[in-house]
Amino acid sequence: MQLQNYTKIMKTKSNRITDIVDYIHDELKNKYPQSEIKAFINILFQEYVGINSAHILAFKDDCVNESELLNIVLSTERLKKYEPIQYIIGCTEFCGLKIKVTSDVLIPRPETEEMVYEIINTTRQNNVKQQNSDMREEKNINIIDLCTGSGCIALALDKNIKNSNVFGVDISDKALAIAKENNNNLACNVNFYKYDVLSPSATEDKYDIIVSNPPYVLEREKIDMKRNVLDYEPHLALFVKNENPLQFYEKIEIYARKNLKIGGKIFLEVNNFFVKDTLSLFSEKEYIAQVRKDIFNRERFIFLQKKS
Repeated sequence: MQLQNYTKIMKTKSNRITDIVDYIHDELKNKYPQSEIKAFINILFQEYVGINSAHILAFKDDCVNESELLNIVLSTERLKKYEPIQYIIGCTEFCGLKIKVTSDVLIPRPETEEMVYEIINTTRQNNVKQQNSDMREEKNINIIDLCTGSGCIALALDKNIKNSNVFGVDISDKALAIAKENNNNLACNVNFYKYDVLSPSATEDKYDIIVSNPPYVLEREKIDMKRNVLDYEPHLALFVKNENPLQFYEKIEIYARKNLKIGGKIFLEVNNFFVKDTLSLFSEKEYIAQVRKDIFNRERFIFLQKKS
């Protein structure tokens, strides 16, 4: 099929960048704010044409080829149905890493990046203290990510923390397949395996760090959620029953009791409506605890250290 027929079918005036940009704006203007549409345009052109926002502005009369135009138009159609852009292009960035995502895993959030950077910075500071204490032998750091999903947390920690042995576990076989693929693509050394966090048991390995971003959204909160989340992201990784909002944190506390080393740390992302309730699961006699806010000024994280 000739390009002029393609453009006719796809409602674009031509295959020039400026006309394609106008087309995307027209198709999405009643569904998304302008700022979000602009971001979509930059992502689609970067992904399918290999050009950035500066190129779009400076060379707006340049033309794209048939396959590039087709990909942009098909993606725009999917955006009209509120499908997340990350699922459409098949990846997202997390802590500087390109992470593959599908509808079998959650899309990593900026808040979760905050938690990961806190773990990295804390660990590096501890390493400096050890060096200053004339500790010649560097110890391995055992880390486990509970409810790992795409593996983004575990992979970022593996990339950024020296002498780390990182593990990632999940109940979903499909999620683990994505995590393992990301592990291979990024040349990481995370050990991913199937494990049910809701049935915690003692393990042979003891951990210096336990991290988790488990399901914590209540089913009754669905009414306030956007379609791009509710219609496409896996409910297994998102929601908990209204009558048992802390079920994962209760089991994580049991897991930590059995498997966290003395002096070890726990990093949790939590539902901001249940911070105090979650915190109450961890005895003040056993843990030093602090609550941190996220970039949106909501109490989002609980960081704990097991007392000696």
